[in-house]
Amino acid sequence: MNIPQERASQSVSKEITVVEAKRELEKNKIKRILFATGGSVALILAILGFFVPGLPCTPFALLSAALFAKSSDRLYNWLLKNRILGPRIRDYQRRRGVTKSGKVKVIVLMMIMVLISSFLIVSLPLLRMVILVSGLVGAIVVWFLVPEGREYPED
Repeated sequence: MNIPQERASQSVSKEITVVEAKRELEKNKIKRILFATGGSVALILAILGFFVPGLPCTPFALLSAALFAKSSDRLYNWLLKNRILGPRIRDYQRRRGVTKSGKVKVIVLMMIMVLISSFLIVSLPLLRMVILVSGLVGAIVVWFLVPEGREYPED
């Protein structure tokens, strides 16, 4: 395949600004509706995460914020101003991750719930093993894959 010399040196990908990205989304209402719907589902899961053991709240709140940011400034700002979920999202954005002490707290709470579920609630050995292995995988994911944020002094 012969490509002209001047065309071969051109970049294939195009960098776009935030303003251009917003303009592009405004043109495509279907994408905005899908992002808003996904953000709403993630928000419902985040709220359920407060009450259902083992269902994480913060990751779904972060997903909801990201999807709302792509679909609606009004929904995004409402979520950031929410008295329960807003501080979690702003803290993650400020630190760009979870601190080591935060990871330790998450893993300890997760292990407590895994141990309670597997030894006090479940009696089937196979299901108990599935819960224990899932808890171990979850702890490994939190420790190694969740970005580590910086600890900033409180303002």
